[in-house]
Amino acid sequence: MTMLRTLSRLPSPKFDQQLATGDPHLDEYLQALDAELVGAKTVRNHTLAAVRQQLVAQKASLIADGKEATAASLAAVEQLGPAAVRGQAQRQERRAFYVNMMLSTGLPYAVFMTLFNLSSATAQESSWSGYISMFMFYFVFFGNVMAAFLTFGQAPAKSTQRIESLEPGEALEVFSPPASKTAAAILMLLMLLVGIAALLGIFNIGFMASTHIAANLFIVYITCAGILGATIVNNRLLLQGDTLIKQSLFSRQVIPLTRLVAVEPAPGWQAWFRIGFGQRYILHFSDAGGGSIKTSLILNHEMHNSEQLLTLLQQKVKQVS
Repeated sequence: MTMLRTLSRLPSPKFDQQLATGDPHLDEYLQALDAELVGAKTVRNHTLAAVRQQLVAQKASLIADGKEATAASLAAVEQLGPAAVRGQAQRQERRAFYVNMMLSTGLPYAVFMTLFNLSSATAQESSWSGYISMFMFYFVFFGNVMAAFLTFGQAPAKSTQRIESLEPGEALEVFSPPASKTAAAILMLLMLLVGIAALLGIFNIGFMASTHIAANLFIVYITCAGILGATIVNNRLLLQGDTLIKQSLFSRQVIPLTRLVAVEPAPGWQAWFRIGFGQRYILHFSDAGGGSIKTSLILNHEMHNSEQLLTLLQQKVKQVS
């Protein structure tokens, strides 16, 4: 195990015995897989719990087909494939997520803080090389810190509902956990304080009074966009039958899915010009006249059941086509 992988597993590097099945063959596989994974216990358990469920289900299926218990355990492990291969897949997924989080958190923060420093009287005396160094410091430091926490310290969104077990008429609910709402509240408070300082500076009040009005206006815009974007943690999505309900602090939208023809990620540039933290998707519908209608859907990576929602939407697309 490499040093970086070991560090990513802190503060809980050992296998979680609560995931043990009591079957020595299955548990040996789970422990071998755990050794291949990166991230703290909650992150690794996200992968281990899914694999554990597969192993137990496969063993039970083989026993039902007449296999002896030990033979069924060995066969279930063999059918799942080498632990090293599954561990490599998880590490690659986490690396890609790390890069994405570094860019999506580091760049906006670096832009914001560089502008904020430029607005002070002392920063205006700096050279362009100083501005560039300042930008790179904020980008590398904040981007790496946030990416490391989100990638290795915070578990992916949980699945609280299984698609195959949904009862007729039961709604699939997509929502953010309480921890996300607390973090969003802190972010909104900090952004509000900065925005107020910039707003007062426009009227020559406070320590940002010497800042150019354009810089203050831009900072006010960023803070307003950040505050409004953070409210996504209060959004709830309900998929029931052929209807998708989008509920937010400001609106409630009912979307019929009987004419849904495509679901695709929105272009990355929209993250800079559209309000909302998370991955934006575009839902394409056909109208009665053969035209096309579009609506957007934002899914934050912390939202529970977001993957299930995307799966169900893709199934709706296939049904329509």
